[in-house]
Amino acid sequence: MVTSAFITGHPIENDYAVGFNGILTQKPPNSILDQLEDKNYTSFVAASYVKHVESGGARVVPIFINQEDAYYEYIGNSVNGIVFPGGATSITNSSGYGAAGRKLYDIVLRKNAEGISLPLWGTCLGFEMITYLAANNTKWLAGCAASNRADRLTLQPGYMDSRIFTQMPDYVIDYATLFNTTVNFHKWCITPENFTLSGLSNEFKMLTTSFDDNALEYISLIEHETLPIFGSQFHPEKNPYEWPNDENHNAIPHDPFAIGVAHFFSNFFTNQARLNTQKFPTEQEEQAALIYNHDRMFSGELGSPFMESYLFR
Repeated sequence: MVTSAFITGHPIENDYAVGFNGILTQKPPNSILDQLEDKNYTSFVAASYVKHVESGGARVVPIFINQEDAYYEYIGNSVNGIVFPGGATSITNSSGYGAAGRKLYDIVLRKNAEGISLPLWGTCLGFEMITYLAANNTKWLAGCAASNRADRLTLQPGYMDSRIFTQMPDYVIDYATLFNTTVNFHKWCITPENFTLSGLSNEFKMLTTSFDDNALEYISLIEHETLPIFGSQFHPEKNPYEWPNDENHNAIPHDPFAIGVAHFFSNFFTNQARLNTQKFPTEQEEQAALIYNHDRMFSGELGSPFMESYLFR
């Protein structure tokens, strides 16, 4: 039975307002830059991640790469949640995405240790970066043939002992486990064996697995044992918002079951962020930080798999 805990984790009559979820940017992909005369952009984020966060009722703050430590501390003290999106860049310090991810992850750990709930979500590459950072900057990734696949989730023992599944309605569990509602675009993954060997199983719950083209089982959804840190190898943001028209990206499900699963995850993470009451120091700083200050482009017409994108200088 779904109670008011599905809404916030607290009684529904309480007023929990969420302000801002920060989304980490990364170097713009060549699939976009190669088509532009002006190539003077330093970072980007796919608009589907922005829409995904907004559909849960939060506003978006882009988190820029290649900034000073003080900037990431400022962001960590001002937003209500952080998202590591998917993409195609390094998860190590050799990239702006990886270097910023390390700093933000450490801030999340510190904040939660101080009793301030600051949730973190990682999708695909972001999921992989969380496992890398949690394993002391060590990659435990295996090669996976799981690109352009829509799959169902296979539940693992103890899955109901989690924030995600105690708040997921039974019908959404059915959607996710009976139908191919989660879409995957990745070449690397964490196997259950590596999850144990790495020691990640001491910190994180393995909630679901999926299978690649060669029937290799890999972990598709995790949750930290005690902290509000979550990760999915699949892409819930793509179901409602990405419609690329090419044979390499035609597996994205848009049926009502897939949309229901996607919307659950956007709502779930925003509800986690509602438990954080941080805000920017001034209204002027808040307004300046928001994604609304930036234009989005129709990158799909340039041949990008992202229908719309934000590019930042």
